[in-house]
Amino acid sequence: MKKQITILAILLLIAAVYSCKRDKTTEEPPAQTDHYTSTANFFAVNAPAMQTFTVNAATGGSFTTPKGTIVTVPANAFLTQTGGAVSGNVTIQFKDVYKKSDMLLSKLTTHLIGGGPMESAGMFFIKATQGANVLVMNYYKSINVFLPSNGNPINYQMQSYVYLSNAISPGWIAPPIDSTANQDSLSTNPEGYIYHLLQFNPPTDSGTWANCDHPIYNGFPMTTINFHFLDSYNDYQPKLFLYFNAINAIVNLYNYSTDIAYSYSPIGEPCTLVAVGVKDGKLYASFTPITISSNMTVNYSVTETTTEAFLAHLATLN
Repeated sequence: MKKQITILAILLLIAAVYSCKRDKTTEEPPAQTDHYTSTANFFAVNAPAMQTFTVNAATGGSFTTPKGTIVTVPANAFLTQTGGAVSGNVTIQFKDVYKKSDMLLSKLTTHLIGGGPMESAGMFFIKATQGANVLVMNYYKSINVFLPSNGNPINYQMQSYVYLSNAISPGWIAPPIDSTANQDSLSTNPEGYIYHLLQFNPPTDSGTWANCDHPIYNGFPMTTINFHFLDSYNDYQPKLFLYFNAINAIVNLYNYSTDIAYSYSPIGEPCTLVAVGVKDGKLYASFTPITISSNMTVNYSVTETTTEAFLAHLATLN
């Protein structure tokens, strides 16, 4: 009888210890995991994901993304880089971006090279591969990409642009005119825009970014803004973006030092300067409201934040 009582006491003691541990675990939140190795790592982790689709090269096909973008690929739209025919399945890498927050997280810009900020109705990335081989487009075919207006009024001044990434200050240019193909173009319907893509932008291995843009500030009085970081640039490696409050436009300022100047700033426009960096694994950011004035200087710094707080604030600027 004493042996049974002893065993029961031990079991009750174990249950009590286990219950305390379980309660303690329930009461204490998990450790903070909001840690980044660098500013570049922050963007790599939080950028909108690339999507992958498959179409048959001989018959073509179409697909619709979760954001409502419809891509229609005609039959025999692809060639090898040496001009050979392609058969079988083709993999399409695709990403569509509409909101300013997704543009920032993708480190994109709506800056027209040599022309200043533009208003965007949506942009997309596309790349076609078969196995390890990157494909090019058949000059006599057109991939149609339908970009929904997302409830916004149709802007009939939107034009087609492609992204030039190897410039000193990367940005958008009008698509090149090929000797055997027409230039990319844009048309509209009541629900959105149709981008008629006739060729991939070189270098093909890097994929193609295309955009529906309106050079809204053409002829607008411009000035230069000087941006000065008040903290150590090397400590934080901050990325800097200029948000335009009234339109769907964002400029990636491609800053690589404490001071940078942007010479295509439309005078009188209300903006928000967004800075984001990482120091000692922690995320730092700032949101600085400004109204562009002639030859202004903007000083900015960053304070510690969390990914959740930063993304929530970023979403309010869309």
